[in-house]
This record gives sequence, C-alpha cells and structure tokens, in this order.
Amino acid sequence: MAADEKPVEAVTRWRQPLEAVMRRILKDYQGTEPQVRDGMESGMRRLFEKPYDAEIMAMMGWKPLSLEDAQRIIFFPRMSDMEVYVKAFQLETPEATKRKEQLMKFKLLSVFYTLHRHDGGLAERFMHFGGLLSLVSLLGEENHVIQSQAIELLTDFLEPQMAMQPASSGRQAHLQHHVFLCLSSGPLWRNCAQILAEPGEVFPRSFDSSIRLLAAAIGWLRPQNGQSVPEATVPPEVHEAFQALQRCADGARLGPEMRQVAGELLEELANVPTIRSDPLSGDALKKCQNSLFDPTMQRREDEAHAWQTLKLLGSEAVKAQLWWPAEAIYRLALEEGGQVLPDAEASVLNSNRALVLIKAGHFAEAAEAAQAALVLNELNAKAAFRRAQALVELSSPEAFAAAKRAQELEPKDKMVLELLQKAEALPGVNDLNGMD
Repeated sequence: MAADEKPVEAVTRWRQPLEAVMRRILKDYQGTEPQVRDGMESGMRRLFEKPYDAEIMAMMGWKPLSLEDAQRIIFFPRMSDMEVYVKAFQLETPEATKRKEQLMKFKLLSVFYTLHRHDGGLAERFMHFGGLLSLVSLLGEENHVIQSQAIELLTDFLEPQMAMQPASSGRQAHLQHHVFLCLSSGPLWRNCAQILAEPGEVFPRSFDSSIRLLAAAIGWLRPQNGQSVPEATVPPEVHEAFQALQRCADGARLGPEMRQVAGELLEELANVPTIRSDPLSGDALKKCQNSLFDPTMQRREDEAHAWQTLKLLGSEAVKAQLWWPAEAIYRLALEEGGQVLPDAEASVLNSNRALVLIKAGHFAEAAEAAQAALVLNELNAKAAFRRAQALVELSSPEAFAAAKRAQELEPKDKMVLELLQKAEALPGVNDLNGMD
C-alpha cells in the first residue's frame, strides 16, 4: 500500500487490527512447513469472518450478538469475555449431534492456546470464572491434540499456585479455591486414568504429563502443617487412577525418573489419603465472588486491560511497519479505555496515532492527532514534535510556531533543531517573524 493511500473502509473496526494479531499468531510458526503455517493463517482468517456469533449468543443466553462483538471476544477479548471460553470448554458436544458447537469449542481453544494464555490478566480472570475445571473437561475429549493442549494449559496455570502460601487477598484465596476444586475433582483423576490406561502414549509425553499432574495434585491437597485433618478424602475416581498408574508403572512405558515418581504416588494413594479443606467457602466465598464479579468492577478492569493491551499491540504493529493496523489499534485503545484511561496515557496514544499517520503520509490528520495529545498533556514533547513535523510537511503557516514549541520542550534534541530550521525556511516565515 502506498503511503498516500488509505485502506478500503473496513467492514468492522477490528479488521485492520487483526493484521497485528495474525503476526503474533504466525510468529510461532516460523520455520514450520509452509502448508502448516498457511493452514493456520487461513483457518484464523475464516474464524474472523465467521466467529460463531449465533452459537456464542445461544450458549451465553445473550440478546443478539453483533459480528463485531464476536470478533472482539475471539481475537481481542476483554477480561470478562473469559467467561465465554470457560463455558465453551465445558460444553458437551457429541460430534453426531453438536458438530458446530464442537468446532466452536475447538477453535476457541486454538486461539486461547496460541494467544490468550500468555496474557496474565486474561489467564487470571479465566481461572476466576472456573477455567481450571473447564480444562479438565477438555482433558476428557477423544481428540488427542485437544487433550495435549488441555494438560499443558493446566500444568502452566497450576504451577505458580503449587507453592501454597497463605492467601494475602480475597483474589488470591479465590484462585486457591479453584485450584482446590480442580485438583480434588473426580473428572481430573478419571481423565488422567484414561490417558494412563492407553497401551501407548496418545500425545507426546502423555504418561509423564499425567503422572506429574496427579503427583502435584496429591501434594497440594495434602493437609498443611498445623491444620486439623478434615474428614474428606480423595474422590472415588482416584481408585481408577491408582489401577491405571499401577499397570503403567509395571510395564516398560516409563523412564527411570518417572517410574520413581509413579512409585511414590502409588504408595501415597494406596493409603487413601485425606485432603485439606477448601481454602475459601461459605459466606467468605460469597463475599469474595460478589466483589470479584461486581459489574462496575468488571467494567473498570475490562477498560484498563483493553487500553493497555491494545497499546502494546499497537507498538508491535509500528515495529512491523503496519501503519494502518497500528493507527486503528491506537484509536481503539482510546475508545475501549473508557473512563479509566488517564489523560497522560490518552495523550501518548494520540501522539502515537500522529506518528503512524505521518508514516502513512496523512499529515493533516497527524497534526490533528498530535494536537489532541497536547490538549491532554501540553508537556508531551513527542506530540509537539510530531505536530510540528506534520505542519512542516503541509507548509502550514503554523509550522514555525509549532516547531518553536517543540524546541522549548526539547531544547537539545538534534531532530527538533533540524525541524525548526526546515520550518524557518518555509515561504513567508521570515515575513511573519519581522511583524510587530
């Protein structure tokens, strides 16, 4: 695209930003076979065009869901959108009767596994909505790729929680509550048992991953020092896991290190261990949930997360010289930030818009964006420089004054001084300087 050309009007406001997201997705596929990379790209672009809006609307019980909102949920989710992923992963989707819902579930997992798992805010909110148990549900799927992704996500999300320190906040206690629900759930033990009962590995390191997960579970569930031992014991499904693990350990399917882990786990399970109590329950749980899921609180968290993540995505687009995607992303950051976006940050976003508009050759719009940045923060030196730069390109009568202001803010900057010289050389500037 030439610098002086604008893209064709996008059908939705997310179309241009998608190019920056696609770059993130395909980064992990560098070095792979072209057909694999091309298949991922075409699949994601098809998902953007048909983002299962009807299926999401029916699943969530919402009023009509717009195409734009469905695209946002999948590729640019708010923190509260993680509830969609949790409910989708928990769906029972027999292929014979619910093929489309199954495809939606698997596509959402693909995006979550590739992109959203790396966003700490989204991952935490996913767990608060019950995401760990939803991954346990996926672990029971017949599709071995889905199983592999589910157990990897479970391991990644649970690992930081394994060092059981006393909760220092309600949010942390609520996360520990969901760790408890996950690790003490019958389906976790049953699904791992089914993987261990297979005659061979069904995905890479399926035996090792399942054994490590169960060993971590029993270690975390063990009553803590000084805690009175509760009446609860491990779920009945632990017996299935015990039998499958015993057969797996008796065969020649495990390496020496994992055989030792399996042996220690078998020894502990043989005694039907008691387990610790739920870290958060009763009225304390209700109070915490009321706070976490308060609509006003969620909206503010959504807005704060949105402008920060879009700003980061915009910076990536600039580095890749994706000028129009970057401009659209910064504009969306200003919109999505809502009432929680600080003026100083809004000034930066407008200034960044000015930068990419200059790169794209749209100097009048760049000057307007830079001016909007200066209204929010008159000391924004980069915005002052970019406004002057755009006005010089336009040969505007205001260019010299704008360049002088940029010099006042950055008196030693070499680029600012060079720009001031260009502004001084514009026709009519010397005449203006000589006026009383």
